[in-house]
Amino acid sequence: MRETLRIIGLAKSFTLHNQGGARLEVLRRLDLAVGEGECLVLAGPSGTGKSTLLRTIYGNYLPDAGHILVRHGGATVDMARASPRLVLAVRRQTLGYVSQFLRVVPRVAALDIVAEPLLAQGVAPEAARERAAAMLARLLIPERLWRLAPATFSGGEQQRINVARVLVADYPVLLLDEPSAALDAASAGVVASLVEEARSRGAAVIGVFHDGEMRQRLADRVFDMGTERAIAA
Repeated sequence: MRETLRIIGLAKSFTLHNQGGARLEVLRRLDLAVGEGECLVLAGPSGTGKSTLLRTIYGNYLPDAGHILVRHGGATVDMARASPRLVLAVRRQTLGYVSQFLRVVPRVAALDIVAEPLLAQGVAPEAARERAAAMLARLLIPERLWRLAPATFSGGEQQRINVARVLVADYPVLLLDEPSAALDAASAGVVASLVEEARSRGAAVIGVFHDGEMRQRLADRVFDMGTERAIAA
């Protein structure tokens, strides 16, 4: 199994300016790796840094120390030191990130939101919208909603748009932060199937799953953020 992402000595802290400048250490010299087709599940209580780790890998947070080595095309990129231009290129082609909340431009139709990552990768507009429509249908979004902006959608519908816009593109690395949150059992099952299909084509997955059934279904390994060690899946 070829390694796709490796983290070495990663540290991240936050300064709480509204609490007298207190410093909160969240990630402490963390080491882990994930390979092609593997799903590494992050576990541990709230506050142990699961979401912080995913955001740091994606480049939303700048780490205090360490390396985030991502195989991008034929090269290895250190996301901890990459230029903003290179970070955007890695996000466009290599890293797919499902956050806990949908963040999109207001008044943009759901179909266009899902098609946008494909367009950024150079897929022709008609083909991108066809793939987006197929993904929306698979995730049980009614066709009457495809041309509407998702700001007024239910929480579950918004989360399915969030998942669709990432899983529609063939990213080599998937960062999934509670992708089944607010979903019913049928929709969560579809998400699990989509993640399995991504893994079958070689995608490396790092995810946070509070749904125990989904965690058991997808996990190859579990990394306990509290003890910073791998445990049995």
